Amino acid sequence: MKEKQSAPAAEAESRDSPQLIDKSQLQYGAVYRWIIMASCIISLIAPVFILMFPRSNLLNPHLVFNAIFEGKNPVEVWEAAGVAFQDGEFWRLFFSNIFAPDGFAAFGMILGCSVAFWALMPAVWQFGKKKEYLYVCVSLVIMGLIAIAMSGIANISG
Repeated sequence: MKEKQSAPAAEAESRDSPQLIDKSQLQYGAVYRWIIMASCIISLIAPVFILMFPRSNLLNPHLVFNAIFEGKNPVEVWEAAGVAFQDGEFWRLFFSNIFAPDGFAAFGMILGCSVAFWALMPAVWQFGKKKEYLYVCVSLVIMGLIAIAMSGIANISG
């Protein structure tokens, strides 16, 4: 008959047992979680600033919403706001105006969309430390694809 272990003995046994989740995956998950949380907080706060300070924005929200509700296409919406259409390169326009409320909102969206790039960095480091070079190469290829997509070099709109 097996006796019940005391709490300190069970705790010591769990500390000595092998880790079930690889450290690279834990670090990927931690970075992913914190960046997504930051992105969500920025995305919640930024619209308040956009509506509080409409003259500080790159795009006047009242003109943009009016054009959207009238059913205009993206080119006409940008023109209604007084800015030339940014086909796939809008993030550069907003990063040049990062301290405007809508630039801050764009930063939150871009941060959230690029989270896999940032989260793969510590994972690649851990794979390298363990000499798992196939995983290092696959992770670097994925990071490269994300970087190409973020840069606008690869554009699916044509």
